[in-house]
Amino acid sequence: MKHFEFWNPRLFESPYYAYLAWLCLKNGLGLRTLAKANYALDHGEIGIGSKLATQLAFDQSRFLPSELVPGNNSPESKVSQLSAFAERYCFPIIVKPDMGCVGKGVTKINSTEHIHAVVSSLSTDYIVQQFTPNNVEFGVFFVRHSGRGRITGINGKEFPAVVGDSKRSLQELAEAHPRFTEHWDLFLQYLDTSYVPAKGEPVQLSFIGSHTMGCKFTDDSHLLTQALEAEIIRIADSQPGFNFGRLDVKSPSVDSFQQGDFVVIEVNGVASLPTHMFDPQHSLRQGYDIFLEHARHLVTAAVEQRHQAMPLLPGPEILRKVRASQQALNQAHSDSLARAQ
Repeated sequence: MKHFEFWNPRLFESPYYAYLAWLCLKNGLGLRTLAKANYALDHGEIGIGSKLATQLAFDQSRFLPSELVPGNNSPESKVSQLSAFAERYCFPIIVKPDMGCVGKGVTKINSTEHIHAVVSSLSTDYIVQQFTPNNVEFGVFFVRHSGRGRITGINGKEFPAVVGDSKRSLQELAEAHPRFTEHWDLFLQYLDTSYVPAKGEPVQLSFIGSHTMGCKFTDDSHLLTQALEAEIIRIADSQPGFNFGRLDVKSPSVDSFQQGDFVVIEVNGVASLPTHMFDPQHSLRQGYDIFLEHARHLVTAAVEQRHQAMPLLPGPEILRKVRASQQALNQAHSDSLARAQ
């Protein structure tokens, strides 16, 4: 039987949402009110608002420089904006959907010619972001109760990699990888997949820290240090309306990460998963213990902040926007895969 990290998400997550609903009922909390855990963010950051707006709600000293590329701008305007951004921050640059999730639609642009090839398919709002050479990535889960913030888990991300045998090409080695899916075209496009690595030669295939894109998630909560926690709390404290979520960060090394030296790629809100639960070494029981613990953290934060004024759409409208965002994201991902082929 496959480890639960490979289960259909709807199947695996259904007990979490049932438990969340029961906790809301127990605490006299409406489901929409869960968004108030992050009352300063659009609907608590559940994936229907702007990811860039979420980023800009925090002190930017640890964030990568980013701009919005409006989908309704003309192709010429997009080319001009992306070219100017690349001139300021150098190639490569990253573009990703502004409603981004699980690494879908992420594109690394390496040249002015590549800008022209990509821009016609940027039909929705995108973020252009500086590329970081930092190659160590973690998801750090943060919660705040009674005004006190803390880290509840650290998810290490092992990028897909292969080891050469002097016989098979990168494409053949990638396709033999146990985590290979058709989504890998999204990052294999940046490699010479006909290349045959020497025996024992390691090759990292991806730069996208997403489980969907082949990353193995590990529970690295033991890496927590006072310096790391202090820096995460400092960032979170710059936005008191953020009380539950995950910061995805990149660092030059594990030691640097533990010292609090990293850049933030993005912030995820009330829809965040405690992704350290997907460690292949965790049993199903251990995975659900972590998952349901974070349901309790979310409800506790929402109960504490329930008095906050916060504009919330009616439930049916939220569901409509969630579906629309997912459709736009899937289309952006399909466009990215099409460009890669």
